[in-house]
Amino acid sequence: MNRKQLYKARALLRNIRSPFVAIFGLILPNSYFSVISTKEIYSGPLKQVCVPGLNCHACPTAMMACPMGMIQQFAAVHKFPFAVAGFLGIIGIVFGRSVCGWLCPFGWVQDQIYRIKSKKFKIPTYLKYGKYFSLVILALILPYFTEANWFSRICPWGTLIAGVPWVIWNPVNPMNALPVIEPGSVGWLYVMKVSILVIFLALFVFTRRPFCRTLCPLGAIYSQFNKISFMRLEVTGKCVGCDMCVDLCPVEISVADDPNSPDCIRCLNCTLCNNVHVRWGPTLESGSKQIVAASSKG
Repeated sequence: MNRKQLYKARALLRNIRSPFVAIFGLILPNSYFSVISTKEIYSGPLKQVCVPGLNCHACPTAMMACPMGMIQQFAAVHKFPFAVAGFLGIIGIVFGRSVCGWLCPFGWVQDQIYRIKSKKFKIPTYLKYGKYFSLVILALILPYFTEANWFSRICPWGTLIAGVPWVIWNPVNPMNALPVIEPGSVGWLYVMKVSILVIFLALFVFTRRPFCRTLCPLGAIYSQFNKISFMRLEVTGKCVGCDMCVDLCPVEISVADDPNSPDCIRCLNCTLCNNVHVRWGPTLESGSKQIVAASSKG
């Protein structure tokens, strides 16, 4: 496949993925449009159900909860989130980290902003451990000891779809005839949230998926399943070292070396290479071993 064909194929895959993310990752979990008249967040039974990806429960139109929000709530009351853990575990065992590639609207936003023409740079490898810090410290330990959802407080996706819209709209609550956000209540925490959002929006222009790779605790959870999930990537044939997989990868993985890397978001861009395929069930050899075997035969 030449470069022109490659770009067309990648555009086709992107055109398939984009509406999928929009419908199932954004619109369906956030379809409480009655908020326009009620001026209140939905609090019905669906709010007790979490979606697979990030989805701020405080978004004006949110119908369903965020798994990280639920995990923090359980940590705050010193209980283990068995249902949430089981839900995420089942998804991870079957699909690995596919949620990040096919259901996360914030990941999609990062991909679109990165398309803006600019000088690009790579994220240092050691920063990928930041998402584990975010999971352990911000989503587990701090909520456990302070009874506050610290990751949710600084989550840039939550700021974008919840914090900013509420402040801009700030409707009058029909129950008490008062603004939802009282004058003077927007303080240092809101300024910090917006500052974090602005920093990440700027980073999206220059580097690939910086939030997913350095701060997302949900990505840290799903990444543990890539090596054991039923959905796997497999490298077959002889690798010619063209680095096409690296160029196509939103998280800059060399799929030929590690097709089931914990950082892989299963976007399937790399399958445009004729040597990379999706397989269901365990593979007999790692990508690197297959390449060595193929090379020796060649």
